[in-house]
Amino acid sequence: MRSILTALQEGRLFELPEAGKARALEFLARILDANPDIEVGTDTIEEVQKRELECNTGIGMGVGVPHIRARREEGELFCAVGWSAQGIDYGAPDGLPVHLVVMYYIPGAQKNVYLKEISTLVKAMRKSGGIEPIAHAPDLNAVRNLLLDWVSTVLGDTGPEAVARMIKLDVRQTQGPAPAPTPTAAPELAVAPGARPEARVVVFQILTGPITSVVLATDPGWVAALEKENHLTQRLAGGPSFTAAGRQIYVVGSRAFAAGRVLYDCVAVGPAA
Repeated sequence: MRSILTALQEGRLFELPEAGKARALEFLARILDANPDIEVGTDTIEEVQKRELECNTGIGMGVGVPHIRARREEGELFCAVGWSAQGIDYGAPDGLPVHLVVMYYIPGAQKNVYLKEISTLVKAMRKSGGIEPIAHAPDLNAVRNLLLDWVSTVLGDTGPEAVARMIKLDVRQTQGPAPAPTPTAAPELAVAPGARPEARVVVFQILTGPITSVVLATDPGWVAALEKENHLTQRLAGGPSFTAAGRQIYVVGSRAFAAGRVLYDCVAVGPAA
């Protein structure tokens, strides 16, 4: 489960839109597009949906593992993780709703690593009480910690338990209390080609008001640049995607508050800071 651990460390755990399987797969495919290893010109959504039509990727027990197989051999196994509190009608063989979707990008040389990862994922689930704790988790932070428990369970079988605990602690310390998006719709546009070579995904929020906008993110330099962008409020309200402060911004949800204030849940894809 090392690629899942890496995804948690790098902030690739998201709450999925409550709009069914197709929108959930589209949402995660857009995140997968940020992987610099993916070949330019690859239509990630089309590839994922095509494979899903060929064979349902629900593995039972409330988990789906959609994936795209790379045309190249080199590269690392890469994944994005999505959580659905409501549960998705996934068409899984056991008929159960899916609460956890792990979407993989699989280079040719990583096929066996991928199979081992799925095997250890199932093993960790069975040893940790199944999907129920994640299905009933109160928020994304709780899901993250439960997944870290799964990782610790598996690593504890292959090495000293202290190593697993240290990895788990390290991840929890480096994971700031980043706000979790509550998306209402999946992003509509692919990652800009120019943003792909050193792309990273950042989850953040923007609070707009009658006078000014406040960006809630952990990178102070980028926050300052984004807050200086012209017509930011209008751009947030005008469409699901736009470019600002050197990154592609996807608006994945919004909530209205008193006095004309609106809180936007966003995902940014662009060069690492």
